[in-house]
Amino acid sequence: MVLVLLMVWTTPGLAANHNGKGGSAHAFDNKIIKKIDEDRIYEHVSHLSEEIGPRGAGTEAELETVDYLVEQFESYGYEEVNVQEFTFSSGGKEVTSYNVEAVKEPKKNHDSGQQIIIGSHHDSVPWSPGANDDASGTGVLLELARVFSKAPTDTTVKFVAFGAEEYGLWGSRRYAEAMSEAEAEQTVAMFQLDMVGSADAGDLVMFTADGEQNTVTDLGAAAGSRVSELVPYSELGRSDHVPFHNLGIPAALFIHTPLEPWYHTEEDLIDYISKEKMFDVAKIVGSAVYQVARKDTPALERSAVAPVPVDYYYEEPNL
Repeated sequence: MVLVLLMVWTTPGLAANHNGKGGSAHAFDNKIIKKIDEDRIYEHVSHLSEEIGPRGAGTEAELETVDYLVEQFESYGYEEVNVQEFTFSSGGKEVTSYNVEAVKEPKKNHDSGQQIIIGSHHDSVPWSPGANDDASGTGVLLELARVFSKAPTDTTVKFVAFGAEEYGLWGSRRYAEAMSEAEAEQTVAMFQLDMVGSADAGDLVMFTADGEQNTVTDLGAAAGSRVSELVPYSELGRSDHVPFHNLGIPAALFIHTPLEPWYHTEEDLIDYISKEKMFDVAKIVGSAVYQVARKDTPALERSAVAPVPVDYYYEEPNL
């Protein structure tokens, strides 16, 4: 890959410098990180890819997946768990698929009026167990939902598992279409988790639909510099961040690149899944979201927490 180094100034108040691991920002990160259980993430991947298996849209396996997601969200204490049914055409065979959403409401008397969306897609291509694509992202999504369920926040956080991504981003498109103009304006960030667990894929990259840095990449780069490694950004569509970008919402895809050799094959098995990689992504995204959502910080545009620039770079896409 060709690396083009750029200095990018993060959104004011949301960054920390590279050696900020010992600072106060990292102390807040630990309130999320220390609760993340990599074994729980792995168990979700195992259940989805081995016990359920291929999860093509419109199949019995998708219905089983939806039931599992609802059961997990409710077990974490979420009172608002929504299943959005939608249809789309495929080969002329109309297909019914589902999005599953759990809503983390702000603490009473601490509501910034803003919201963040964390997404993954729960379907796989019909012939693949989809351990990495995208049971890995869904496993991280579920674990972050568990961790945030008890976290004090002043921002609405929505955890959404989209259906029918493999058929053309249908779940995220239908979800975005259903958002009101006011809801879109209130959404300050959308983090998409897709293929975040392969031991044989490359490094983590944040992809935006237009190749430009935005609030999500700023947050992700700042969080990475505090709790892991600096994460570069690049340009790519092809995942569920795109419909939100099209609404004007800052959005980015978190994925490892280059991809593993068994992408979209029957060999996308749990044997090739790395607990460490999934834990790393959970740390970065969890810390980035908590930086905005925790109730002791102001709303995003008024934040004044550690206003330090982070240098992160554009990486030429190589999927």
